[in-house]
Amino acid sequence: MTKRRDSGSRGRGPADGPAGGGRDARLQRELVRLWTDLVADREPPAIDRWLAHELGRLDGLYRAERLLLGDLLTDGVRFAPLVLFAEELRQAEPGTDPDRLADAWLARTGPELWRRLRRLAVPVVFFWTFMRKREEGADLPPIAPPSPEALAVWKALKAWAAASTVPAVRALWAGLPPGLEALAADRARRSGWQEADVLAFLDRHAARPPVWLRLADPAGLRAVRAELEGQGFLVADEIDGALAVSGPRGVFELPCYRDGRIDVQDLASQRIGHAVGAAPGQVVWDACAGAGGKSLQLAAALGGTGAVHATDLYENKLKDLRRRARRAGWANLRASLWDGDGIPAFGPEVDGRGGFDRVLVDAPCSGSGTWRRHPDGRLRFAVDQLDDLAAVQGSLLCLCAGAVRPGGRLVYATCSWFAAENEEVVDAFLAAHPGFALERQGVHGNPAEDADTTFTAVFIRSNSLGGTPRVRESNI
Repeated sequence: MTKRRDSGSRGRGPADGPAGGGRDARLQRELVRLWTDLVADREPPAIDRWLAHELGRLDGLYRAERLLLGDLLTDGVRFAPLVLFAEELRQAEPGTDPDRLADAWLARTGPELWRRLRRLAVPVVFFWTFMRKREEGADLPPIAPPSPEALAVWKALKAWAAASTVPAVRALWAGLPPGLEALAADRARRSGWQEADVLAFLDRHAARPPVWLRLADPAGLRAVRAELEGQGFLVADEIDGALAVSGPRGVFELPCYRDGRIDVQDLASQRIGHAVGAAPGQVVWDACAGAGGKSLQLAAALGGTGAVHATDLYENKLKDLRRRARRAGWANLRASLWDGDGIPAFGPEVDGRGGFDRVLVDAPCSGSGTWRRHPDGRLRFAVDQLDDLAAVQGSLLCLCAGAVRPGGRLVYATCSWFAAENEEVVDAFLAAHPGFALERQGVHGNPAEDADTTFTAVFIRSNSLGGTPRVRESNI
């Protein structure tokens, strides 16, 4: 079905014989049924959780066939804005200028994308999605034979997008929703991106980033890499000890994962952990730990000494973190509930030092930096959410700052590329906290690296509580 999944990789062998055609027909039926069920929801669901539930209920399909269905359904969501515009172009008068049509369409298209997408026939959605996927080298059969008219429109759309350097056009080609042009321009200005950087940043949203692995002990890199390649995995990239991999199955089945030598963590997320700068013997607070990928990274940086206190609002996430910490063998990680109301009582381990050596505030955010992996988030986002998010982020940052010892480091992070959640929160914090100096700030990952996009700001607390340190800014 695709260049990376031929009929053999789907698990079919000679015994399947002519049944192969029947299996393809079933896959197409399941694709139609699943998409119909997916868009029946009034709001786009979290696609990864939705697929895990729905695909798990299917009997008689090979694992690779389930993965194929999941990829196609995810891309139906990923390219929703492009699908809708393609239909607009198809129904326009012959010879319509795409630029003029796009200007009008972008101006009136906003949060109702999902509602409009639900109205389209399933074959229409997947015709445009398949055509877009072919630009990435996929060999996908259309769900219905394309009409000459549709193919002509596709060729015009492809030529228009490929020749354009207008960010709104390239964003649309990558499946990003309308209305982000000003936010992208602001990011480019703040990060010093050139035109090529902006276009690369937008274009990369058309595909998922690779799976990135973090090593518990970087000294074991050569052995882990040899094990991965011996198990049929391709190591596509290696950056600062992180490995980008693809393979015939999930890494969770591998010995190096089961014994805690590797964990799955995006490269841009690992950059946040590096910014904390945790060292052996220190005491660190990961205030918004979630499932704890960065908590585990920090525990590894401490080398089993000191302590990482990981807190979160949700017990189910902390339960998963405790399980992962046991697998990795980190006894220096403590996980506890925290509702964000006041600094928790951490006891003499922290109080005796006058606070934490390092505090990480990986704040709740829009998640725009993870839209490559979670395209459903694009369709739920509205610009007017940013003010409320920034208020929560600023409140958490100010609260957690009180737990940093004099001379200690405070790190603010998001998985967002919007300045309203990043630099603007930093500016407000500095204005209210003259005892902290900004050491550096900036974004990681896309477009410089094939990963998610994250942001970090690193502050140093003055050794003198009454001091007013000089603030200096720089991009990371």
